This record gives sequence, structure tokens and C-alpha cells, in this order.
Amino acid sequence: MATSKTLRLLAVKLGLANEVRVLSKAAEFERLLQIKSTPGNNFSDTSKIVILLDLAASLLGTNFDQKTAVKYSGLKGPSYRNTRKVIENLLELDNEKLSISTLCLNLQCTGVQDLAESIMKEYETSSKVVLDLTLPHYVCMAVYQACRINKVKITKSKIIEKSRLKPGQWSELDAEWTKIVDEKFLVVKKRGQPPKVVIENENEMEIDTSPIKETTETKIEPYEDWKRRMLEQAYKELRELENKKRIGKNRVSFNEDMLPRRSSRMTPQKSSGMTPQKSSGMTPLQSSGMSPQKSSGMTPLKSPSKQRTPQKFSPYKSPEKARLRLNFPKI
Repeated sequence: MATSKTLRLLAVKLGLANEVRVLSKAAEFERLLQIKSTPGNNFSDTSKIVILLDLAASLLGTNFDQKTAVKYSGLKGPSYRNTRKVIENLLELDNEKLSISTLCLNLQCTGVQDLAESIMKEYETSSKVVLDLTLPHYVCMAVYQACRINKVKITKSKIIEKSRLKPGQWSELDAEWTKIVDEKFLVVKKRGQPPKVVIENENEMEIDTSPIKETTETKIEPYEDWKRRMLEQAYKELRELENKKRIGKNRVSFNEDMLPRRSSRMTPQKSSGMTPQKSSGMTPLQSSGMSPQKSSGMTPLKSPSKQRTPQKFSPYKSPEKARLRLNFPKI
């Protein structure tokens, strides 16, 4: 009872409330699925009913919104397609098997059909286990490898979707097939076409005769000619060397002429900015070693650079205390 309510509710959301045939067909599929389902198939009620409505609508030719169905099923796009395929196989609704010719026609790469079939046969002979090569992932992989060798561009996501494999499973199968295909098919193509074997008639064949070797005599140059040639070559090299030296000298003289000339005037020396030299503090007579003579009423000139040293302070010499007399007691 709860299942029928869920079926009607989802049919209303998917726009199939007025499609009585679709609802009855979906209910029939639900009963069959309960009988044929195995414990390993864990489908939620919502996703299962949405997929059953999808299968019933596609079987009866009724319009069905796939995006809305994925939204209400609670699954992602790849998971929805895989679950739909599993339920379709359980209900035995998938009677059409994917073939290489059909896939090449859908992908618009019919030129690789023969190569894909030969790749499939090679994989069948190289595999040690008996495989059902009619499964869609083997067919898709054979076509994909043929397109890879012939460099035909196809949509990889579309062919993975048709293979009904997850991206990780597809990568593992791709690595296995690539190893076999590269050994058997890609190497032959890289080597190129085999050399053409030309078969000639015996009557038309000519007998190869070894050509007569002509004796080549070494020509000896006369001494005078050799001497003249060597001298001309030496003179020529000498002239080239002299020309190079002359060109080098001209360049040097040209560079010297281009340099600015220096004036003959001497640069003025700065006289005003010179610092006065320190005198040793001796008078001219002292420096000459002579004793100064007393002149009548004239004092010797002092050096301008000599500065007076500050005298120590004494209270006896100060003008204020010069008049005072200190009276010490007599002992």
C-alpha cells in the first residue's frame, strides 16, 4: 500500500499522473522486480520506483523528463544510468545487444570498423579465460582502441557511458587493451609498408658485367709551376696581413684624433683656502739658535698662532682680595 502511494506521488511529480498505462506497467515491473531481486541489489524505494516509471514510459513511448527523474531519484547521473541498466537486465528488457557496427555508426567512425573487429579477435585469442565479448564494455573498448590507432577523434565520455563502466574500471580495462594493441597493431603500422618484391622474368634479366676499371695516372706538377704557385700564395697572404695592420693603425690614429685635447694652462691652485701651518712656538731667533738681544724699549713680536694658556686661579692675585691681609695667630 505504501509502495502504491509512493508510485502515485512520484508519478505526479514527474508529470505522469494522467498516464494510466504507464502507472499500471510500472506496478507490474515492481512486482516482477520483487520476485527476481537478489539480496545483493540494494535499491532504495524512491530510486527504484523512479527508474520503473522511466522504463515503463520508454517502453510505451511516453515523454519522460530524464533530468527531473535523476533529481527525484536521489542519485547522480552515472549511478542512475548504472542502476537503470541493472534493473533493465533483471527484468530482461534489454534485448538489443550492442555491436561494433552499431557503435561505429552511432559515433560516426565507420572507417575503423574492420580494425575494431580484428582487435576484438586478437584480444579473444590472447585472453586465457573464456569471455563474453558481446558485452558492451568490450565492444566499446575495441572501437576506442581502433580510433586511437587511426587518430580518429571521438567523445570519450560518450563511449564510456555506452560501456556502462565507471571511470576507474574503464581505466583498468584501457591499460590492459592498450598493451595488447600496441604490441600487435601499432608496431606494424610504425614499421610502414613491407618492401615491394619485384619479380622479373628470366628472359628480360640482363647479365651484370663488372665495369672495366680505368687506370688513373697521377699527374706530377713541374717544379717551376709549383714554385711559382707557392710564391704567389705567400705574397698574397703577406699583402693581406699588411692591409690588416694598416687598417688597424688607421683606426688607432682616428681614435686619438677624436679624443678632446688638453689645455696647456696649469690648473689654478687654491691659495685662499689653505690652512696656516702650525708654528713650533719659537721665535725666529730661537729657531736659528741665537739668544735674543734686548732692544731698547721694544718687545719681541709674538707669533700670531701662539695662544695664551689659561692661568690658574689664585685668591691672592685676584683684584678684590689683593687689599686684604690675612692675620694668622702667632704661636
